[in-house]
Amino acid sequence: MSEDNIHNNKLCILGKLTASLIHEIRNPLSVIKLNLDFMTMVDNELSEELSESIELSKEALVRIQRLVDTINDFSKKNPQTESLSSLNDITLQAISILKSVASNNNTRISYELQENIPNLFFDKNKILQIILNLLNNALEACYDGGFICIKTFFNEDNALIWQIEDNGVGIAEEVKEKIFNEFYTSKKEGTGLGLSVCKMILDEYLSDLKFESELGQGSKFYILFNPNILENTHK
Repeated sequence: MSEDNIHNNKLCILGKLTASLIHEIRNPLSVIKLNLDFMTMVDNELSEELSESIELSKEALVRIQRLVDTINDFSKKNPQTESLSSLNDITLQAISILKSVASNNNTRISYELQENIPNLFFDKNKILQIILNLLNNALEACYDGGFICIKTFFNEDNALIWQIEDNGVGIAEEVKEKIFNEFYTSKKEGTGLGLSVCKMILDEYLSDLKFESELGQGSKFYILFNPNILENTHK
């Protein structure tokens, strides 16, 4: 059997598993949400740190529920879910969601977000999904005491860029051409779908995901947004 046929068979199997997987995920998500709500109601003297953790968990849970609800057609644009969204605000939300992971990993996250950049006409949850995926990958790549820097800016061609740079393990030359392929992963417990999904979503909006990396030195991933989805150009 050719490599293409094997790949197509994997996609077919994944499609068949999706419906049952969604059903199995929805039920435990509902239980988790009910328990988080219950914790908030029964104890009015929760510490500020614990209350904040619960709220962040609830926000992450809502995001997962939305992703589950749309997983069957995530690769199709749905105009009803698109709106003007702040790239900087979504970036800060992603950092807040994963800050405990960074703390446990002893990794410092800094950011330089250019002020007054135009909003994007985009599905907010899809942008958040992309940023969370790229940030989580950077966290997994960093050693103890790692460093991650996130930036938003306009480049010399006046294109809006979202960029994340880490000082982690980097990517080997022989792997670089494979990392956007479905099911390819170098992680022991990875699915190989994260980066391919990010690229597929960005392709919907004619935007691009690129990277630079050197083994042992770290990686830099950056999104080049199509100018036609910016607030001042979208019609």
